[in-house]
Amino acid sequence: MDKSFTLIEMVVVIAITGIISGLVLANMRAGGQIRDLNSDAEKLAGIIKQAQMMALSGKQINSSRPPGGYGVYLTADSYKLFADDYDNDGEHQYDDGDDTVIQTFNFTEHVKASDFNYYFTIFFPPKGLVYVGTTNPGVELSGTDLIILKHDSNRYVYIEVNAQGQVDVRKTQ
Repeated sequence: MDKSFTLIEMVVVIAITGIISGLVLANMRAGGQIRDLNSDAEKLAGIIKQAQMMALSGKQINSSRPPGGYGVYLTADSYKLFADDYDNDGEHQYDDGDDTVIQTFNFTEHVKASDFNYYFTIFFPPKGLVYVGTTNPGVELSGTDLIILKHDSNRYVYIEVNAQGQVDVRKTQ
């Protein structure tokens, strides 16, 4: 009795192995995209919370408390944690050159902030209020506002900020 495999049995096994390998690789790629998107959303939400805590605690930058508080300036590709050093006009916005950039962050490749024109600012003055805006000046937030992060693969994550300063990440699959 011959105990070897036939050519047809070998071809069937190779085909099944190839199909399973293809499915696994496709799922790994999608999992990496979701991981990148969720990671960027959690990091941005953490920086927004950090700006809020710095404003409420009176954190000093350059040996003084910034008169305007702290904020996060968001563009499509990156965002900045900043101190509003010159809030003479009460505009509640990032002023390039006038304000101190504490740190700059870039989104992961293929992840962008979407659904706003040019920039978006979330701002926390020392009074504990929340200001948002895409135009000068920023306006006091009375309800909730969303920041949408989008992966090139058309996956989205939402970061919700409400008037009480609560920051929540809403992940999608």
